Amino acid sequence: MLKGGLPMFIQIDRTAHLPIYLQIEDSLRKLIAQGTLRPGDRLPSTRQLAGQVGVNRITVEAAFNKLEADGLINSHVGRGTFVNHLSFPAEMRSAPASPDAESLARLWGPLFVDLRPAPMSLPALNMHLAGKAISFVHAAPASDLFPAAEFRRCVDYVLKRRAHDVAGLGSSDGLPSLRSQLVRWFAQSGIETSEDEVIITTGCQQSMDLIRRILVGPGDALMMENPTYPGAVAALAPSSSERLELPVNQGGPDLRVFGSLSARNTCRLIYVVPNFHNPTGLSMPLESRRQLLTTTGELRIPVVEDDVFGELRYTGPAVPSLKSLCPHLVIYIGSFSKMLSPSLRLGWIIAPRPVARRLNAVKQACDLHTSLLVQAAMDEFCRRDMLHRHLKRVRRVFLKRRDAMAEAVHHEFPSDARWELPKGGLSFWVSLHPECDTEELLRLAQEQGVQFLPGSAFYFRSPLYNSLRLSFAAESEARIRDGIRILGRLLASRNAWAERPRPRPAIM
Repeated sequence: MLKGGLPMFIQIDRTAHLPIYLQIEDSLRKLIAQGTLRPGDRLPSTRQLAGQVGVNRITVEAAFNKLEADGLINSHVGRGTFVNHLSFPAEMRSAPASPDAESLARLWGPLFVDLRPAPMSLPALNMHLAGKAISFVHAAPASDLFPAAEFRRCVDYVLKRRAHDVAGLGSSDGLPSLRSQLVRWFAQSGIETSEDEVIITTGCQQSMDLIRRILVGPGDALMMENPTYPGAVAALAPSSSERLELPVNQGGPDLRVFGSLSARNTCRLIYVVPNFHNPTGLSMPLESRRQLLTTTGELRIPVVEDDVFGELRYTGPAVPSLKSLCPHLVIYIGSFSKMLSPSLRLGWIIAPRPVARRLNAVKQACDLHTSLLVQAAMDEFCRRDMLHRHLKRVRRVFLKRRDAMAEAVHHEFPSDARWELPKGGLSFWVSLHPECDTEELLRLAQEQGVQFLPGSAFYFRSPLYNSLRLSFAAESEARIRDGIRILGRLLASRNAWAERPRPRPAIM
């Protein structure tokens, strides 16, 4: 008999739809299968167990009758009820409740068809600090900037007046009224397009994944800026792809690498972030944009222009987008993540008609369509001019935070730190003394409640370990100053400086 009796092992939920006698039968069946009740163990009488569990005796008898019918127990008049010696095979009794991680890995590993490793080696952030640390990690608006009241009014209106738009299946390329809104929005920045060239997606990650599916095959190469956004490497670079490096320096991307493409034109796609590049914050000069398009046009290589930060310009005149300069070869992607909130998962692709048709077919196979409720609510948000007003507000907020960070870095960081004031976007890129290890700096900073991303997280080849990205999007001006002051003290202590160069694995 079990120590403490059976009742403590029997789970009864009187609100459940399952009859109580079946709940008792199921609990006893599990105890027998696990070996907790062993062959030959005597069970309490139906009267005893009923009193201990707090049910009618007839209920317990019904549970016992079912177990006996299945051969799990035997009842003997005058002797009692016992667990049957032939109840379960030994291997079933000894099996663990759930396999360990290593066993599961051995089971599933050979079954995966995509064997790519994690594309980037991301730093170890202390999740216990989430919500408490001064965070310079995420280049996205904090939740307190989201216009919740205005967006809720749009959602309410859609559910009351436009339920027919969101209650059924929709078009894979997106809600027509939202695509129409976007066409008018893009026209303001010189991008002339039409609704049949616009695909609404579930954010930029999906946009890049869809583009890869139709343009990059096994063994094909693609060119990406290095450093770049890790999510782009994950979405655009299949396991068998050769990643061609487009180096980024203080003057922007180094276009001299295109000289090697004419001899071996294996490149199928080029991905760039011309406005407020992630992570460096730099913008590609107009002349470089034209050179890039001239070369790709001669080689007939499509260009993916990621303009997710484009609407967050604080100073200086806007530079024409690649899409506006070369509409027939550029695929333009963006999202509402940096303007409003990444939780919306709402983005877009503008592509030449043949490309848009193929993208639409692939998207339909992936997820049918992006959430109609979110699309319709965003359509209302734009129709009421709320997006324009919201952008004016957040640009003022981000400008103040950018300036607070610039002032703090200028005063607190070592004099040999190199950085440029970004004209837009949400981040600073800082290069420190060559012997400074920003991964070690992160470890020390987290001990004092500050988080950021080391620059090495953004390289897919030949990473540099003396740089870091500092996002000013999510913290107040006062907390930005406090966080930079802590980082400055750590840098002054030289504890984050490597004693000697040490080999590191390349980021794949």
